[in-house]
Amino acid sequence: MELPLFPLHVVLFPGRPLPLHLFEPRYRRMLADCMAADRRFGVVAIRAGREVGDAADIFSVGTVARIETVEERPDGRLDILSRGLQRFRVRALMPGTPYLRARVDLIEEPRCDATDHACARRVRSLLLPYLAALGAPAQLLERIPSEPNELAYLAAAAVQVEVPEQQQLLEYDSTAKRLAAALRVLRRETGLMRHFGTVGSLRPPDPCGSELN
Repeated sequence: MELPLFPLHVVLFPGRPLPLHLFEPRYRRMLADCMAADRRFGVVAIRAGREVGDAADIFSVGTVARIETVEERPDGRLDILSRGLQRFRVRALMPGTPYLRARVDLIEEPRCDATDHACARRVRSLLLPYLAALGAPAQLLERIPSEPNELAYLAAAAVQVEVPEQQQLLEYDSTAKRLAAALRVLRRETGLMRHFGTVGSLRPPDPCGSELN
């Protein structure tokens, strides 16, 4: 299949929301094309380069997002809310539009087994106090899923790590690997929090909003 692509300094995970603020003409054009079709586009993290200007070097694995709402400001800028659906791998970039477009292969999620569920329970037991220590509201903590795939993606989105490490969490080819990696990161980050005795401000377990020129 073919998808329009948003290159961002953000890793989007399936199930997670992504707010975007658009004002550059090429992205307004892309939004119009998406709305005229199936409201879907691909989000790919930037390996090197910027979100604006010349083409950036992007990672090959991203996430399909679907536009949920669009609001136009008085000055013509657009605020959209989208949500991650499914991972994909870029096969080839396609010419012919002012924005990035690619031929992609969708990545199916693996089935979970008893081992995945056991690991998910360990991840959840660390994720809840981790988010609480960061100041997450009680209503968010009450909605933490138990299903291994959903939990793995939520934990990957929640941890306070740089884009390359989050990208690796996205790219793992099994839920077991993603859960195990998330568990390692949570243990490391929890240890750092205990060592320094302070925490930074909460970045919710959703990608931050992005602004595209």
